Amino acid sequence: MAEVITAPAAVKAATTMYRPSWVDRLVDWIDARPGPAWVPYAIAFFGVAAAANAAAWADGYVALGTFDPYVNSLAFYFIGGFAAIHYLDAAAQRAWARFRPALLLSDEEAGQVAYELTTMPARPTLVWSFVGIVGAALYGATQYGAPLDFAEEPLTLTFVTAVALPSFAGAAALIYHSIRQLRLIGHLRRYLDTVDLLHLEPLHAFAGVTAATGMFLLALSYLSALTDPATFSNPALFAFTIGSVGLAVASFVVPLYGIHTQIAAEKSRRLAAVNGRLDGALRDLDRRADEHDLSEADAVNKHLSSLLAERDVLTRTPTWPWAPETLRGFGTALVLPVVLWLAFRLLERVLE
Repeated sequence: MAEVITAPAAVKAATTMYRPSWVDRLVDWIDARPGPAWVPYAIAFFGVAAAANAAAWADGYVALGTFDPYVNSLAFYFIGGFAAIHYLDAAAQRAWARFRPALLLSDEEAGQVAYELTTMPARPTLVWSFVGIVGAALYGATQYGAPLDFAEEPLTLTFVTAVALPSFAGAAALIYHSIRQLRLIGHLRRYLDTVDLLHLEPLHAFAGVTAATGMFLLALSYLSALTDPATFSNPALFAFTIGSVGLAVASFVVPLYGIHTQIAAEKSRRLAAVNGRLDGALRDLDRRADEHDLSEADAVNKHLSSLLAERDVLTRTPTWPWAPETLRGFGTALVLPVVLWLAFRLLERVLE
């Protein structure tokens, strides 16, 4: 993981809270390697893809030189969960650096929050990883013989099983990581002292993290639907896929709802205040009109114009803590693959 942006003493104090998980230690090991962090993932991806294709060709599961989508998807699953956690932790650290100026926290408190946001506790992560391995076993048990048969494709089935164990463990760890990190993001609103409606940028910081979490979960689900024939027939895999889509949608909106309510409350308070002043100004204008006192008409008109302009600015202030492009990006990731898939199936029917 990238360096936590806080005082060194605070980091030292924070890291005594609980031991990091095996996934976090793996991420730290990758970060400690020379070169960009994506290099080890690329090596693992191409290594698994090469071995998977070699096994499939040796068994005759696919013709030599043919690259089957299901076989090659194993490489994506193998690195997907771990790479997503790595990215999300780095994104959370960057978001925390932008979010913290809006808070009143000591260095030690900020270090503890940063550590919690980017580090999973060891024991729960181990439990979730075990659940993922159990899921891999259920997948293999319910899918035995389709699409692979051990008697006919022993190397392929053995390799698929070996890759499925860490893949499901990583996917389960990602689900736990997402639930936990998003819950912590939802609790950050407790540290907000005031909301500045004219400077909401710090409060938009974590929208990128929640959107990225949803996109990763959507990517895993769509990849399964596109490459694995068992996605809609295997009960364990189908439940996992549907659950991931539901979690992806919730992950973008739910953690930010608390900050949304605080922005909305401040907006309502400010609008009530300006409407009160506007009402007073209009009453004063009516009184002057009744008294035929036009001596300060120009000043009163300027005052009314400024109040109306202020109210217009407040009315147009968004209350959800994300930029429009973030919302469009997530919406596109959610809807576009479904639209393309439906269009493809429709073309298949038309061309039959």
